[in-house]
Formats: sequence, C-alpha cells, structure tokens
Amino acid sequence: MKGLIWNCRGLRKKGMSTYLKELINQHMFAFIGLQETMVVDCCDSILRHFDSAGDYLWKWNSSIGKSGVILVGIIHDMLDVDFLKQGDFILQMNLWDKNLKIKWNLMVVYGLAHEDRKREFLAELSFFCSGCKEHFFVGGNNEAQIGVHSNLFNSPIQFHELREIHMTGGKYSWTNNRQPPILAKLDRILMNSSWEKCFPYVVVNKLSREISDHNPLILDTGTTTNQKMSPNFKFELGWFKHPDFLPKVEAIWKKPCRAGSALDKIQQKLKLFKQYFKGWDVNRKGQLRKRRREIYDKLQHLESVEESQNLSLNQIE
Repeated sequence: MKGLIWNCRGLRKKGMSTYLKELINQHMFAFIGLQETMVVDCCDSILRHFDSAGDYLWKWNSSIGKSGVILVGIIHDMLDVDFLKQGDFILQMNLWDKNLKIKWNLMVVYGLAHEDRKREFLAELSFFCSGCKEHFFVGGNNEAQIGVHSNLFNSPIQFHELREIHMTGGKYSWTNNRQPPILAKLDRILMNSSWEKCFPYVVVNKLSREISDHNPLILDTGTTTNQKMSPNFKFELGWFKHPDFLPKVEAIWKKPCRAGSALDKIQQKLKLFKQYFKGWDVNRKGQLRKRRREIYDKLQHLESVEESQNLSLNQIE
C-alpha cells in the first residue's frame, strides 16, 4: 500500500494537475494528503483534472485560510471512511482497510510558520493523538519544529510515543530555492507503535522537487494489495498534440474492410482504432516514463550534491 503526503504549494499552478495525475497512475496511491493547496473549495472541476475516473473520495479543510487548505483523498476500492474529524491544522480520517480488515487513522497536518499559532497547532496535535483509539500515523508539513517552539514540538511526540518513519532519498524535504540555499526537514511522517506493528516494513521515499519547494513523500507499507490497473481502453485528449496521432487515425480509417452495412464498417474501424492505439499509448507512455526516470535521476543526484555543498552555476542551469 502506498500513500502520498506532500505540500504542493498550490493546486492550480501550471503543471500541477498533470504531475499529480502521473504520480497517481504510476503508484496507484491508496491515500493522498496534500497541504497548502491554496484552493478554498476543491470542487469536482478541479479534482477531475487529476482524478478523472473519480476513483477517490476527497475531503478538505479550509478553516485556516486559503493558503493552508488540506486536501485528503482515499481510494474507494481499498478504504472506507468511518468518520471524519477536522481542526484548524489537522484533517483526520478513521479508515477501514478492506484488505487487512482493520481500522486505522490517517492524520494530515499543516503546521503554520507563524510563531503566534504554533502553540495552538501543538495543542491540537496532542488532542487529536489522544483521541485516537486505533492505529494511526501523522504526516505533513510541520513548521512548529523550528524556531522558539522546537522543544515544545518534541513533547507530544514523546508523550504519545510517536516514531518518525525512516525517509530514504536524502535528509531534507524543503529548500528556499536561493543561492546559497537553505535546506530543512519540514515534512515528516510519524506513527504510533500499534501502527508500526501492523506495517513493520513501512518506509518513506522522498521524490525529487519538480514543481514545489517541498519534496513529495511516498509512504510505502511494503504490503501488496488486490488493486489492479484497469484494462479498459481510454481515449486521451492529449493524443491530439502528438504529431503521429492524426496521420495514424487517417491511415487506419482508410484501410479497406468487408462489412454488410455502413454501421458495421464504422464498428470495425473503431475496433481497429482501439486495438492499435491501445498498444501505441503503452509504447508512448513507456518512452515518457524512461525519459522522466532519466530526468528524475539527474534531479536526485543534484539534490544529493546540494545537501553537502553549494551547486555550481552550471549545475543550477
């Protein structure tokens, strides 16, 4: 089972919907927790840009203003929501895991950078943790761990015996994108002991920063699921932008076929169209994944270098 925890810094920014859609298609997340969406009302017209099939149930919390909106989605096939609880800084879902037949809690948090509200956040975090009777984990952007309240941040962690899930891919999760850069670990995923017993092989994988100053974090429990990719044919509007698409359509449509009526001819041609473009799309996406992997590996290398030394001008460019 995989889940995404990420401070996206704007759900409407250019390229965000495409990036999220690609992540979802690649990892088939059971749950998604986004912070700082900067969208007060996450209506269907926004959600369908990256969840076109409506596979997820989405809930959001806009009580701390436009910039700090939390958006959480859970996939229908794997999880059911028993109840929802929200505060000023936290959105909690009590979930029924259909595969493991157990209940556990997902808490997505957004700790503000403002010093005057950090005590409120820590008090709310402790209150929510105290109310959890089942296994739970807490994930999100938490800036209460820096500044004058850094010591207070450890209090709820110690009291509720929370442990940070090990993160691979680097030490930091945020940068100010300046030279020289300031790097910090502002994003964490913590779990209680009972959640760890349910998922002893859990790990957090840090992806490279591509469209936000925060790294996406992928929680991976290491357990398999019964979820499978849909084999159905899906036409994508993006195909029109591909230079080979229309010429191929024309070539397929001009192929002779034997049929008793005009309607039968159309059905045969549509069948040929689906057969060809299903394979064509698989090859196209395979090439895109390969190119994306090459770029991702370069970004991971640069981020690794950035954590130990300043990047050169050539590396930045």
